[in-house]
Amino acid sequence: MKLAFALVIALAACGGKSSDSKNPASPGATAEADDDMVDPTLPSWAPKSCKAYHTAVVKAYECTEIEQATRDEIKNKYEAANTSWHDLQDAKQETIDQIQLLCVEDVKYVQSQGAGKCGAPVATN
Repeated sequence: MKLAFALVIALAACGGKSSDSKNPASPGATAEADDDMVDPTLPSWAPKSCKAYHTAVVKAYECTEIEQATRDEIKNKYEAANTSWHDLQDAKQETIDQIQLLCVEDVKYVQSQGAGKCGAPVATN
C-alpha cells in the first residue's frame, strides 16, 4: 500500500498537469479529482469524493508548508481508509453512500490543513 501511495506521489510530482487553471481547490469543496493524481489502486466502485480525497491527500503531502507530522497523519489516515475499502467485497449501495460522505468530510479536513499554504485558498468558515 505504501508503495502504491509513493508511486502515485512520484507520478503526480513528475508529470502531473497543473490543476490550478482547471479546478482550483476551495475549502470544503469536493472538487473533481485531478486524473493525474487519482490512486490507481482505488476500488472501481469508489465514489468520486474518494478520488477527490486522494487528490487532496497527494497535494497536502507534497506541500512542505504543512508540518511533516500533519502530512504523515493525513497520509496514514488515507492509507487506513483505502485498506478498509479494499477489504470490502460486494459492497452494498448504502455502505458506498456512507463511504462517499466520509470522503467528503475527509476532503474538507485535508483542505483545512493546507488552507493558505502552497497556493491553496485561505479557509473562510
